[in-house]
Amino acid sequence: MAKEKNQQVPMGPSGSTTTIAGFSIIGKLTFLLGIIAFLIYANTLGHGYVLDDYIVIVKNNIVTKGFSGIGEIFTTPYHFGHSPVTNDLYRPLAMVMFAVEWQLSGGGAWLSHFINTVVFAGCVMLLFMFVDELFDKRKTVLAFVAALLFALHPIHTEVVANIKSRDELMCFLCAFGSLLLFMKHARSGKIMELVAGAVLYFLALLSKETAITFIGVIPLVFFFYKNDNRGRSIMITAGAVIAAAAYLAIRFSVLAHYNANHSGEVSFIDNVLSGAPTSATKFATAIYIMGNYIRMLFVPYPLICDYSYSGIPFVGFGNTWVLLSFAAYLALVVFALLRMLKNRKDPAAFGILFFLITISLFSNIPFLVGAAMAERFVFFASAGFCIAISRAVDKWVIKDGGNNIDALKRGTTLFVLLPVCLVYSGITFARNGDWKSNNSLYAADVVKAPENSRLHYYLGTDLLISEEADGTDVETKKQLATAGIEHLKTAVAIYPGFSLVISEIGSTYFNIKNYDSAAIYFEKALTINGKDTLAMHNLSAVYFFKQEYEKSVAQCRSAIALDPNYGRGYRNMGSCYLKMGKYDSAIQVLRIAAIMDPAINSSYQNLAYSFKLGGNMDSARKYEAIARQRNPAFSLDASTMK
Repeated sequence: MAKEKNQQVPMGPSGSTTTIAGFSIIGKLTFLLGIIAFLIYANTLGHGYVLDDYIVIVKNNIVTKGFSGIGEIFTTPYHFGHSPVTNDLYRPLAMVMFAVEWQLSGGGAWLSHFINTVVFAGCVMLLFMFVDELFDKRKTVLAFVAALLFALHPIHTEVVANIKSRDELMCFLCAFGSLLLFMKHARSGKIMELVAGAVLYFLALLSKETAITFIGVIPLVFFFYKNDNRGRSIMITAGAVIAAAAYLAIRFSVLAHYNANHSGEVSFIDNVLSGAPTSATKFATAIYIMGNYIRMLFVPYPLICDYSYSGIPFVGFGNTWVLLSFAAYLALVVFALLRMLKNRKDPAAFGILFFLITISLFSNIPFLVGAAMAERFVFFASAGFCIAISRAVDKWVIKDGGNNIDALKRGTTLFVLLPVCLVYSGITFARNGDWKSNNSLYAADVVKAPENSRLHYYLGTDLLISEEADGTDVETKKQLATAGIEHLKTAVAIYPGFSLVISEIGSTYFNIKNYDSAAIYFEKALTINGKDTLAMHNLSAVYFFKQEYEKSVAQCRSAIALDPNYGRGYRNMGSCYLKMGKYDSAIQVLRIAAIMDPAINSSYQNLAYSFKLGGNMDSARKYEAIARQRNPAFSLDASTMK
């Protein structure tokens, strides 16, 4: 009698269960997880660029070169294309992808959102394959539950919905891909699998520094869980170390070329711990934040795009949450070690240790990171959380399902898993909607965190940008401007030292020609940050329009003293000298402006005007011709000083 189509047969040589039709159960589950992961983020495909996407992509003049910028990406620091101010980051892989996508999509965000979603689906599938292989395909149910929870967990919305976080996604994808290749080498001993694993790990590091924590994860895997051949385990660990050393050497060389091979000072608005009143408070608050990560993994609400001042309070060791957080992490360490002593291949122990190793990079304890807290920081660590939780589900609910997939259909299993999956899916799907645009994101999050200074700044500036949009009626412009200024003032009320916001308020008043109020705010910004060249530039413009030319020149001199290559400072100074009738001085300074920043056409126009008023018409016509190349409408006879 013929066997039924879906009848199971014994485990094959690879350990995978197959159907008579020859389709791998593992393959089907992998594909199913990928589909689920893609669909849960499908509502992000029509979204635009948001938050740091502008720094990394839209306003990054290297990325927007498309294909022609790829070589430069590999030889410059992370933010170099947006701002020549150097930093200690080097993440070229995702940047290259952005450059290619920009070229192919013509600057549209849809392609990048699609690729983010596909890469995340790949991450989910690789996590399932890794966990299943880690336990010799004897805990397929556990692996499936872990990957399913990882796919649906709302804490990942920032990483997937924000295009910029491709670095995190590619880091995860390549890192887990390297683990799978290393495990193949551990079984077969084939050198090419070892080399391919090392290459993938190197690519993970080129994506983001988070992968450096795998220098701890890899020995854990290959000396405790996949330790059948110690020699191969040593070779795998050595291969990973060599890949990491190669990455660090390249990183050091690139950053050193731009004098960026050092950690810059972390600002208070980015990481409140930089302004902690005492070392004890700093340490206690860091533990408090670490406890919040555990809470958010269990209860992912509220989710906020920014956790800067004053969303995180300074706390001491007497704080209950600090004590609970410390106790929780201590208990995790002790529990994991005890489980390891009892069973070196305990799934719960692995999940906990993976969580602890990967979250350690963002603890703010050995050193401060760029933000006090962020949902993206827990992306890797959440995989360990999902593994540990799936072990509890497998043991206490499914009752050690092993690789019996039918165990997932039991009533008790569905009773526990289905509500969690539905709640997670609902929160994730809804949160994705917040990430549609800057306005939708900031408006949603400022309600959840009204005490967050930077969220008010973000929303305020976005409203002011909307107010400037073409086609906006006069009444709407007025409402947007009023609301924008109010949010900016709220940001300053929360954090009076936020000079960037104070300067932005000054710019708003400047744009509506309220020069007295603009001057007050620019001067206030400079009392907080005396090295703010932009505020100096803006204040010089205020004085210029108030016809206080000597004051304007003084601000230009201050800005140039801080940044000798500041072309606009020279241009503004030259404009003042013109108004003061000092034509020789104007010509001298404007020539420097034209050299420093040739793109500023008003420098050439004002040079032409200066020579004309100084009686040198030959030179005046010369610069008129240069100015007309950039602006054909310019005429020296009808020109006015710019």
